[in-house]
Amino acid sequence: MNRITRGLLAGIAAAGVLVPIAFVVGSGASATTTTGFTAVQSVTNRDDSGANGGNWALDAFTATLHLVANGVVPNSNCPGIVIGACHKITGTITDHGSFTTQVGSAVPGTGSLNGGTVPNIGATVTGPMTGTLSYSFYTDHALSTASVSNAPASVVGDKPSTGQWPEQFFPTGTNFWDSSGTTGGAEYLGSGPFSFTYTAALGSDSQCPNVSGRWVDSFTGNYGANPVDGNILAPSSSSC
Repeated sequence: MNRITRGLLAGIAAAGVLVPIAFVVGSGASATTTTGFTAVQSVTNRDDSGANGGNWALDAFTATLHLVANGVVPNSNCPGIVIGACHKITGTITDHGSFTTQVGSAVPGTGSLNGGTVPNIGATVTGPMTGTLSYSFYTDHALSTASVSNAPASVVGDKPSTGQWPEQFFPTGTNFWDSSGTTGGAEYLGSGPFSFTYTAALGSDSQCPNVSGRWVDSFTGNYGANPVDGNILAPSSSSC
């Protein structure tokens, strides 16, 4: 989704008291909640960045966002707040869909091909992807003001960034702060933990049908840059 260079270097948010969850799944302008919020969107033509730089695939998936109100917290968590209370919100986004490799791009990981050099992507391969990212952030609007009617049912392309994904459901003029106090459009609402898995099964590469791959892009795995995180090689016939 420009998956994980969606600006990932965020700190862990300050601790809060989690209120009981009472999710309401929104379906129109009347979709508001008191302590929880859920929204589902279709996403297509989303660039996916790899550990080697650049975008290695286009993604198509369903994004499911869950947000939970954690109550009013000291205004120091919303530096410079002008009016109203400071609300803490946590949640997750979960993606389920597929990726399609982009020929000529650098492979996403550093895992090699049979112990040899790592080729650039040489074939179009499509496979399943799934993953989740956690959120923890602050805002001057209560979660009850969020509505699915504030955002499109389908998203095409790279905006909004996943780091700011929840913002599209709040009213225009809502201010947001991340765990480091950053605001003004530069905030990153993700709280750090994330993991996305991509799988290229045997036979998915028509040029190299005996090559399979699996790449895990995660917060604990150095953003998918370790050889143990695997790779999606998608080699051409000259490399397999």
